[in-house]
Amino acid sequence: MEAIILAGGFGTRLSGCVSDLPKPLAPVGGRPFLHYILDYLYVNGVHRAVISTGYMAEKIENTIGNRHRGMVVDYCREDTPLGTGGAIRKALGMCREEYAVVINGDTFYDVDLFEMQKIHRESGYPITLAAKTINNVERSGFLQIENGMLTGFCEKGASGAGLINGGIYFINKNALDFIDTEKFSFEKQVLETLILPVRVFESDAYFIDIGIPEEFARADSEAEMLKSKRKRRAVFLDRDGTLNVDTHHLYRVGDFRFIDGADEAVAYLKKNGYLVTVITNQAGIAKNLYKPVDVDILHRHIDSLLCEKHSVVLDGYYYCPHHPQAVIEEYRCSCQCRKPEAGMILGAIADFSQIGIEIDTENSFTVGNRHSDLLAGINAGIKHNILVGSDEPDAADIASAYYKSLKDFSDLEQVLKL
Repeated sequence: MEAIILAGGFGTRLSGCVSDLPKPLAPVGGRPFLHYILDYLYVNGVHRAVISTGYMAEKIENTIGNRHRGMVVDYCREDTPLGTGGAIRKALGMCREEYAVVINGDTFYDVDLFEMQKIHRESGYPITLAAKTINNVERSGFLQIENGMLTGFCEKGASGAGLINGGIYFINKNALDFIDTEKFSFEKQVLETLILPVRVFESDAYFIDIGIPEEFARADSEAEMLKSKRKRRAVFLDRDGTLNVDTHHLYRVGDFRFIDGADEAVAYLKKNGYLVTVITNQAGIAKNLYKPVDVDILHRHIDSLLCEKHSVVLDGYYYCPHHPQAVIEEYRCSCQCRKPEAGMILGAIADFSQIGIEIDTENSFTVGNRHSDLLAGINAGIKHNILVGSDEPDAADIASAYYKSLKDFSDLEQVLKL
């Protein structure tokens, strides 16, 4: 999934509380509010976010940078205000997939994006809107819905419970191209006119809008609620001989080369909702052939290649520097992280849990070309342990399946159906 975050507004209503920051960077629970939005998107399967900026754009760009966890972050800057519709259309022009999820940078609404995406794809409509039931619609107005479709908007002033626009949408890439003005309101000129059919996805998930001063104060006291929790599938991927050509103790950036199709396989898995994490033994550190910093540099290089070509990055790198016959004493041990032990995979699972991701071990994979890779997965409780391109005959005895390459594995439709 790709996402667009609308973060270009002036934040007039919140200026009395936060005057020196753009609204999405307002501090909540000791963190910029936008960090919660980015975490939410990442936990819900977004691999690339485009932040639409305007007011104080540099502060947002300098604070967030170009990566958040295993998610690429890009920017679409408004030189002059374009309205919500103009901003969305401009950002959609930077997207590479058939649709994007659009979210406001000052609202947290814990919608299950996997479920909403499914509804959007099945409906065939250009726009899907997330709607929230509230007890009193007097301040916000409410939506009229028939058979899951938006049929109208009722103005503010009515009382009682009703469905409101939650400010999260799935929008097809070219859905707004027909509008002939550069600046326009998505809400007034698209949604309220019903010029396009809109599917409604109802969710009773936690919702808060920090653009309202009293809600901003409430968000600070409820910061623990600003954490999405989802169960996710993962691929724990060996590096040398599986992802890249094994040159034996690889550490130089200039020596790195993807195995044919491996980078496309990673991108395919990421874009279809899998977390993809490298799990690799690096005994060259223990043997004093290279240092941890060299491994870190190489891994940043791998991400740069994936980002440049496919707009994805890996979700993490875990490496074991130990070896029982290490030259460097501090690395000489029989540890719990060196494969076939499960320590690195278990560590990754624990780290994901810290941000609200529960790894679905029944529907996750380890993929490698060695017996030890598969044993690490088995020892970590991963159900599917896939052997690729191996020259170890005994490894096939414990493999769930064998494929010639990572690309062959990722091409299988059954992988995505698990």
